Amino acid sequence: MIRAGVGLSKNPASERAAEDAAARAMQSAGIDRADLALVFFTADHAPAADRLADALRRTTKTDSVVGSSGAGVLTGEGEVEGRAGLAVLALACDNIAFHPFLHRSLRAHEGRIGMEIARGLPAGKESLLVAFPDAYNVEPRAFFRGAEEAGFVPMVGAGSAENGTLGKTFQLCGDTVASNAVAGFSMSGGFSAAIDITQGCRPITPPMTITKTEGNLILEIDHRPAFEAFAGVVKGPLLENLGRALAYIFVGLPADRAKNELAPGEYLVRNIIGLDPARGIIAVAEEIFEGERLWFTLRDGERAREDLEQMLERRAAALDKPPAFGLYFNCCARGKSLYGLDDIDSAYIHRALGDFPLIGIFGGFEIGPLGRKNHLFAYTGVLALIDEK
Repeated sequence: MIRAGVGLSKNPASERAAEDAAARAMQSAGIDRADLALVFFTADHAPAADRLADALRRTTKTDSVVGSSGAGVLTGEGEVEGRAGLAVLALACDNIAFHPFLHRSLRAHEGRIGMEIARGLPAGKESLLVAFPDAYNVEPRAFFRGAEEAGFVPMVGAGSAENGTLGKTFQLCGDTVASNAVAGFSMSGGFSAAIDITQGCRPITPPMTITKTEGNLILEIDHRPAFEAFAGVVKGPLLENLGRALAYIFVGLPADRAKNELAPGEYLVRNIIGLDPARGIIAVAEEIFEGERLWFTLRDGERAREDLEQMLERRAAALDKPPAFGLYFNCCARGKSLYGLDDIDSAYIHRALGDFPLIGIFGGFEIGPLGRKNHLFAYTGVLALIDEK
């Protein structure tokens, strides 16, 4: 039986916050010793992350403590952004094995580290990887390729983040706190995982075709200058302020490049990182190729709510009871900055799926599977619901 509980603290004193949140999680789970404790904390607690880790190990009575800094944290109680927040999930289960990990020196070693993580998985058992790579020091595609070299294992997680004041992020495992690292855990055994995503950007054009490229530069779309296609979808004041336009307009690319198709919920949002109107060029934060399909997308709070509701309706229809626990990885560009209100994602999840232990983080990017490949997502929420098999 999976026993899970979550605790949330808004206390700015890091050690006390960790003790309080962990004690609430243990009480909620009904256990006196955890098999795994997962912690998410805002940048306010980062300077005391080592003391925070010690407090968690004492309170949960396990060395299997894993966590990450984030731009915010969330539980079923609500979301904490822009101030001190710390959330803990305590887990115990007789027929699930949890294997925490921490790998340092992530930058330029992503492929090797991904392979090492995958090699640590038990053979012949259903597994799930949960990972928190330093968003400032990872090339995600290399990391995914390494982790999938021996075969596909679904991965969920988020890029470790902060609030922009520190210039670095923090990954935690056991008694060690690091940066330029990836922390996480694998779980194997008698469980099922239902994973789904919700997009924060909606398509505002029909699918188009990239007809001329150079690296990450789009030169032509449908045989006309790429900037001309971009300017055709940007309206009013945004066209006069291209820098501001890039905070709202993005490109959507196929999640499965072999199929090269665009469909609702199955595309990857990527930032436009540069424009050259004179030369007609768009630069995007992704390598692209000639013949690839593309549509432009708009960051839109109202559409994001609709997509979140639709995703949760799918999940609710597949459930006959609330899950044992849930993990939610939310983009740091969602939350209040997207909706204009606090607690939207957590409230919608609670309303649709009921009362269950839920923990989440606002990350620099999100990780989740589509088909049989793991992907980096942006402006999305990735929900993983875990239950007995």
